[in-house]
Amino acid sequence: MPGKPRSRTSLAAWLVVMVALGLASRRPSLPDFCILYVGDVLWGALFFTLAAWLRPASATFGLWLAATAVTELIELSQLNQAPWAQAVRATRLGGLLLGHSFLWSDMLCVALGTTIAALIAHTQRLPSAGRA
Repeated sequence: MPGKPRSRTSLAAWLVVMVALGLASRRPSLPDFCILYVGDVLWGALFFTLAAWLRPASATFGLWLAATAVTELIELSQLNQAPWAQAVRATRLGGLLLGHSFLWSDMLCVALGTTIAALIAHTQRLPSAGRA
C-alpha cells in the first residue's frame, strides 16, 4: 500500500539545503574529495528531490528511475561539444545545470546521489510496525 504523499513544503526546504550545500562543496578551501565528488552526489539527490516535489504521491522507484535517467542523460550530454552547447555551458546557470566536461566518476556520483535520496525517501514512507 502506498504511503501518504510527500510534503512539498518539506521537499522545497530540502531543495534549498541541497543547492546551498552543493554550491558550498565547490569552495577551493575544501579537500579535493569534496570538490570533486560531493557536489555531484548532491546534484543527483537534488534531482530526485525535485522529481518528488513535482510528483509527491508517486512511487519512490519511479521517481528514482526518472531522476537517475535524467541526470545520466545530462552527464552524457557533456560529450556534445557543439558550439551552441558550449555557449549554454558558458553561462553560470548553464554550467551549473549541465556541467562542463564528461567524467565517468560524475556518472557514478549522480547515480549514487539519486539512490541515497531514494533510499531515504523510501524509509521515510514505510508504515511503522504499530500501524500495519
